[in-house]
Amino acid sequence: MSPMSSKNPSIVDVTPRLGVPGGEVAIRCRDYRPNLPAYSKVIFGETPADVISASDELVVARIPRDTRGPGVRLLADGESSSLFPFALALSLASGLHPVTNPVVAPDGSIITTISGSRGQQVAAPLVRVTREGGKVPFACEMMNPTGLAFGPDGQLYISSRYDGVVYRYTDFEKLDVVADDLGIACGIAFDSRGNLYVGDRSGRVHRIDSSGRKEEFARLEPSVSAYHLAIDSADAVYVTGPTFAVRDTLYRISSAGSVEALLGGLARPQGMAFMPDGDLLIASSFEGKKGLFRFSPVSAEIEHYVAAPTLVGVALSGEDLFLADNESLLWMRLLAGTAKPV
Repeated sequence: MSPMSSKNPSIVDVTPRLGVPGGEVAIRCRDYRPNLPAYSKVIFGETPADVISASDELVVARIPRDTRGPGVRLLADGESSSLFPFALALSLASGLHPVTNPVVAPDGSIITTISGSRGQQVAAPLVRVTREGGKVPFACEMMNPTGLAFGPDGQLYISSRYDGVVYRYTDFEKLDVVADDLGIACGIAFDSRGNLYVGDRSGRVHRIDSSGRKEEFARLEPSVSAYHLAIDSADAVYVTGPTFAVRDTLYRISSAGSVEALLGGLARPQGMAFMPDGDLLIASSFEGKKGLFRFSPVSAEIEHYVAAPTLVGVALSGEDLFLADNESLLWMRLLAGTAKPV
């Protein structure tokens, strides 16, 4: 401890309260005393964090890569605050290459991809990840698998951005073409009537009905990487896709194909998933923050939900939240339906 007498620091709040190593969180506090850097630190679990900026009342810190143990606390002038609740995502599997949302299979495992660069043939481009982190590869002959979705028939559907095709992977054994000539096919999603929507990053969203009839559903600005789709309980289609613009937009498309710009100011928005209460989770950057954001289509309120350096996809299953970055799959547990850390 320094020779100065001082009060114990205290944490008022942490935003967000969920995080991935490398993500940045804001800690509202009292009596941090950043003018004593040798004695004032931020500790996640048992691991000191890099402090990005600090005052007596606000500290921005980066979650350490090797974090061990729960919660976050402050050290100031050698005195410790109480441990404040903070939930950290755990790595399930690495050595992957997801480019959009993973999907949760009926047996509870998670399906994702080793997609590869465009035109790259990967021996086992599809991977099943167990809840224990085991990886089971599927040696399906497919180039650049991109979007994933389970259909009303319980089968896995996969888009290929290489050949503009959506496949049905029947019983994880046989690939059948569902639709072709879909441009640079990326995100896919089913509505409640069994219609399949496919985002073509060159600027179109296609709709394919249960009989296989294909039509152009809507046109948007082309994306530089991918369209990502999510569908709400009223069968409205939500679309994100990074463009050449400085800031990007979340779009909502009605079942009649009417396009509405719903939320602006996003930076490189990626995968999305709806929560049971109707709020939308968006992997993106917003107002200088990175990670996963929770957006209410009703109130238009948005909050930083999970701090993370770069995310490309998200999936929800009951109390489980799965996050995908460019090379790994992560997991954290939530209280069902509340979005609060356990």
